[in-house]
Amino acid sequence: MVILPSIAQVFTHENFNLIGNAFSIAGFAISVWLLRNVRTIRNAYRFRARGPLLLKDLSKTSKNINKFLNEYDDSLGQIREEITRAAVKLRSLRRNVTRAQRQSIKRVLGYIDHCEISVQNEEQVRIVYMEIFKIIEELKDYQEDLKWE
Repeated sequence: MVILPSIAQVFTHENFNLIGNAFSIAGFAISVWLLRNVRTIRNAYRFRARGPLLLKDLSKTSKNINKFLNEYDDSLGQIREEITRAAVKLRSLRRNVTRAQRQSIKRVLGYIDHCEISVQNEEQVRIVYMEIFKIIEELKDYQEDLKWE
């Protein structure tokens, strides 16, 4: 009988509230952690499903831009078209990658949006091409890293 009064003293109304609050906070933290992991898995799956095709198209577009840059004055229309195509592919890719790649894609899209394709801005167009090339390489590395996850 001596045990019962000590247990009753330990499990008071106040202690139950503290234990309940601790479990509630722990449950919330676990829910946030699970949500984050599910989003990571979903994005990885989406990138594995759609990413290779988009990355292939983006690489092809990048090669076309490079080819047109060699004949810059005669190819302004084609360059404009290819850079627009690259922007569309990057926007599609942006939904399927991690936060770090998303920020890189956003940076490249900023370059594209502020680039005015004209005879005087050849250097700016070359910078946009190099940024597109960088993001392609970054996404290829991400694609290789997904094989290990």
